[in-house]
Amino acid sequence: MCSICGGTTWDFISKHIWEESRDRGRDDEGMIIGKSGGWIGNHRATPTTEVLKPIERQPVGGAIKIVFNGIISNDAKLTIREGEADTSVLPRVLDFFSLKGFRDSIEQKLVGSYALAVLLPDGEIWLAANYKPIWLAMDGSDVYFSSLKAHFPEGMHPWRMKPYSVLRIPTFGEPDSLPITRTQSTRALVICSSGLDSTTVASYAISIHGPDNTTLIHFNYGCRATSKEIESVKKIAEYLKCELDIIPMVNFGSSSLLEVDTPLAEGIAGAEYAHEWVPARNLMMLTHTVAYAEAKGFGHIYLGTNLEEAGAYPDNEEQFILDFNNLLYGAVQNGVKIEIHSPLGGMMKHEIIPFGNKYNTPYHLTWSCYRAGEKPCNHCGPDFMRRTAFQRNKLIDPLEKREDDPTFWEGCHEL
Repeated sequence: MCSICGGTTWDFISKHIWEESRDRGRDDEGMIIGKSGGWIGNHRATPTTEVLKPIERQPVGGAIKIVFNGIISNDAKLTIREGEADTSVLPRVLDFFSLKGFRDSIEQKLVGSYALAVLLPDGEIWLAANYKPIWLAMDGSDVYFSSLKAHFPEGMHPWRMKPYSVLRIPTFGEPDSLPITRTQSTRALVICSSGLDSTTVASYAISIHGPDNTTLIHFNYGCRATSKEIESVKKIAEYLKCELDIIPMVNFGSSSLLEVDTPLAEGIAGAEYAHEWVPARNLMMLTHTVAYAEAKGFGHIYLGTNLEEAGAYPDNEEQFILDFNNLLYGAVQNGVKIEIHSPLGGMMKHEIIPFGNKYNTPYHLTWSCYRAGEKPCNHCGPDFMRRTAFQRNKLIDPLEKREDDPTFWEGCHEL
């Protein structure tokens, strides 16, 4: 929509930022340098819903000046006047007595998108943003901000202001920040394959959210073990007393995990490299689950990615999940919060089993094998890792059912 920019001092860096920030607004511009040397400015791109030449140009306000990027969709309710742009209502409705009051007034008054900057008479700068971007950088004790990272001179190291927050940049001392409240349901979704890891996470999530507020999602993407996975995940959901939704998912490209005639990597080889890679599988599962969560009112998503499998699969790496989570502010509706949780992200396989036992994970119902037989093949990579993990804990895998003891499978037994 626009560029907003500013800083605690007007110098050659500020001039560079001011010029570069024209790329997001060429309809109008305005800038003010305060008595303290701090400055704020705006390059305006006029929305189709607003007047081209408003009677008050940005920065707006009297002693307190404001620049704004976004659209205030309830400006009529906030008493916008004939010929004004929506920015002009801000000095009349926002609280500038404290940062908390500022934040609270934004939450209570503004509906729409926004990134705004306030220059106070003493030189303090206050910033606020929901999903609209504000980037900051420092040069010594001087602070600068703009709408895009590309606006800063080469050699600086800008960082993005946290979405849905307000930030106070004082003339002296450390900055102060507060979050802007978003709506987040307490209900949880668990992406569950029926394997050891995702079933552990399902048990953990239920311990937090309860079975009535937890739903398992199983994606049927046509892998070799589909029939066995679906059979197992139904039993897991019944055991955990939670809902289950099985969702078909299209896959693109070939994989030995999908094609019965292609050999599977076995043992150590299958554990150390992603031979059975399915193109962008976890990304597709996550995006589908985020859409499902928003549509059906879930605020939390859990999955079983873990440290051991991150050694072979990029989409199991904990940083990938953190990166994906950090993008969700812009993937869902304004004011909605959905979080991704990977509680096993820092765990190896042998650590997952005792963790899961704390939450009574039904390992006797799980299915880790890449094949869909009566029993696990004990040759593929997941079976190798699973068997070794139980052995390292001096436990027998409960799937090793013994005919002389029909109840053996109901729990983990010591070797």
